[in-house]
Amino acid sequence: MRTIIIAVLLVSSLQGCVVTSTSALVDAASLVGYAASGVKSIAPNAPVNPIVYSKEAIREVCIEWNGAVALSDFVPGLQGELQKHGVQSRVYDAGTQAVACPVTLTYTGYVKWDTKAFADAYTPYLTFASLTLRRDGRVLGSAQYRIGAFGQDKWASVGEKLGPLVDALLPGNPAIIADNGPGGGMGGY
Repeated sequence: MRTIIIAVLLVSSLQGCVVTSTSALVDAASLVGYAASGVKSIAPNAPVNPIVYSKEAIREVCIEWNGAVALSDFVPGLQGELQKHGVQSRVYDAGTQAVACPVTLTYTGYVKWDTKAFADAYTPYLTFASLTLRRDGRVLGSAQYRIGAFGQDKWASVGEKLGPLVDALLPGNPAIIADNGPGGGMGGY
């Protein structure tokens, strides 16, 4: 039943027209292609009840390593999202002291495994994440991500899933827009 509901939702979100052929196999492959492109356009869910106590700009964060989060791209994805807000970051081992770093970020994440369409290998994907930002031990903010009810954002990258959380936690740090035009460099805030 869930598969039928997902198929109906995907087909209803398709734009344009669908040309049918005499081959059911070709029609099925086309439908899957259209559905896959429609699913990719669905953004990850917004943060769940973000709480932010401070709106001041932050320039540097130390991230406490959490070895229980079994995604190799979690921390690099998080660091990439922080960089988009002009925040430099470094990682320190859990249980140690973040030296000369008053602002720290802790995280948790839950991972599930499944196969992507037309693939045989199992791939991990993020189903839940929680970020907590602290200054000198006091909580500055907290935000959570949960996978969508229909799993529409299941295969979105870690960065795409964590981006809205970082946006919510850093209201004093507007996103930096890259200027890829002649002369390069970074655009304004």
